[in-house]
Amino acid sequence: MKKKSLKDLLSLATLGDLKSFVTEYARSNKRFGEKLADYLADIYLDEEEGAEELIGRLEDAFMATTNIGDRWHPYDVTDWDEVCSEAEYVLTDARRLLEIGNASAALQVCIRLIELADNEDLNYVDEMDEWGMNDLFEKCGDLLVDSISCKDLSQEEKDEAVAFLRKKLRCELWNMGYLDTGDLLRRATAVSQSDESILRLLDGLISEASYESDIVKYVRQKIALLEKMGLKKEAQDVISNYLYLPDIRKDELRKTLDKKDYKKAFSLVEGGLKIAKEKGHSTMDWMEAELEIHTRMGNKPMQLALCRQLFIHHNGSMELYERLKQLVSPKEWKAFLAQLLSETKMDSWYSSSIEADIYVSENDSDQLFSLLMGDRHHTLDMFDKYSLHVRNEHSSEILTEYVVMLKDYAARNMGAKHYARIRYAMESMLKIKDGKTAAHQLAGYFRETYRRRPSFMAEISKF
Repeated sequence: MKKKSLKDLLSLATLGDLKSFVTEYARSNKRFGEKLADYLADIYLDEEEGAEELIGRLEDAFMATTNIGDRWHPYDVTDWDEVCSEAEYVLTDARRLLEIGNASAALQVCIRLIELADNEDLNYVDEMDEWGMNDLFEKCGDLLVDSISCKDLSQEEKDEAVAFLRKKLRCELWNMGYLDTGDLLRRATAVSQSDESILRLLDGLISEASYESDIVKYVRQKIALLEKMGLKKEAQDVISNYLYLPDIRKDELRKTLDKKDYKKAFSLVEGGLKIAKEKGHSTMDWMEAELEIHTRMGNKPMQLALCRQLFIHHNGSMELYERLKQLVSPKEWKAFLAQLLSETKMDSWYSSSIEADIYVSENDSDQLFSLLMGDRHHTLDMFDKYSLHVRNEHSSEILTEYVVMLKDYAARNMGAKHYARIRYAMESMLKIKDGKTAAHQLAGYFRETYRRRPSFMAEISKF
């Protein structure tokens, strides 16, 4: 075989071929391996040079555009699909830099990515790219915190990164929901600053927060940090100052219940009820909390009164129905339930009803039949679910209503989905006394009336 020149062979070689050769040669040649390591270290462990190539790739990605206009009004915007795709690769390479000890370069990449994205109009990120953006900046935040926590990073660089995040606290990325800058700032501060600095930061975040959910989050973090520092009195002072927030009050209530301090628990519930009423908010959470206290104390009369109130407020509840049934004597139960249902505006949905579920549980066929024949529950879905629980003496009327509804449904609807729905209802008819005869007669009507609908005929072929 004629020996080829190195130049010709190199023109055929892939990057993988060259990496394999260099790796194998470095293993067998110690001097070459050391020279190669020194050469690569000069490139990738250099704080500036290590980040320069990756930042350049990010900036190139942000130059990519896509047209969202039409032939008459062309309109170019940032191609976020391209940005997310390339930035993911860049962050992966930046993670490798961190793993070999170049935390500074990895940190610079993260900061530059946040800067580039925050300077763009994020209103043009479409729904398909939103998931990619959320995932991208979650990874960016994690890498940023990991870089700051690296012991090789100077304190000056850590302080500068924290200061950068402070400036970006209410940036566009935060506004659009892609980056929780407040939480990222807290995490970055936690790995780079003293506990006292973190407390000052949390105080600032609490005072600047616009939403109650953010205030609750930062207050909980402050309480946890104070408790970790052993400052229990200071933590309790914070709790007391923020008991006007329902979530903080509920946190304190849970701890109080665990200690079985029921007197304080009642006080917390009373305060919660008062605040809810003053703000025009629902009181049900606090009523349920009061019920839990009385349940733990074994106070059955109060459990009964509260379960009754909650059942009415909830527009019916199977869970509360079961609890009430345990609290009321069997002798009084029937009259109690009838009175309760008469005072309750019962919830029902397209295919289910709490009131119907109660009648099934009570084995009250007559009330269930009356309910199904009423306007609110007179639907195919309700009949499919509940008609088999009606006593046989009502089967004729139930089947008559089924036939009327199915004939009307077939007259108003066409298509495979609707034909399958009719077949399902006819299968439900089979579970009722004389249902098989009624279903076969109805199928005969459909075959005569809709014989030119082959898919319909196929669905009802079993009848």
